[in-house]
Amino acid sequence: MVKTPLARLWTDRCDVYVRESAVDKETGRKVFSERKIYADLPCRLSHRLSFETVNTVRDAGDFATVAGQAVKLFMAPDIELPAGSRIVLRRMGEEVVFVRSGVPAVFEAHQEVRVERFYKWA
Repeated sequence: MVKTPLARLWTDRCDVYVRESAVDKETGRKVFSERKIYADLPCRLSHRLSFETVNTVRDAGDFATVAGQAVKLFMAPDIELPAGSRIVLRRMGEEVVFVRSGVPAVFEAHQEVRVERFYKWA
């Protein structure tokens, strides 16, 4: 892929992980593991001014509302991110963990993926 002028702004880096299930041969129980599918991808987290505060309910039985941040991650359009991927972003010497939510908006020169701070697997 030819590097577009927009890609020059992708100064952050990220690793992408997926959660997979398998059946344990000894116990017959379903077990989960995590697998890295992309390493050190160039990307860019949306600018601070475009962060949105999103109110969500974490549990159907819990009436408390939890405030969270939903931001956009920009990256190359040819990267395929499965739903529910965990994304470890490195930005200015810090690591931030996000979970992918929603469907990416794919454009000719980039894609925008809405992500939320990662707390735990659902």
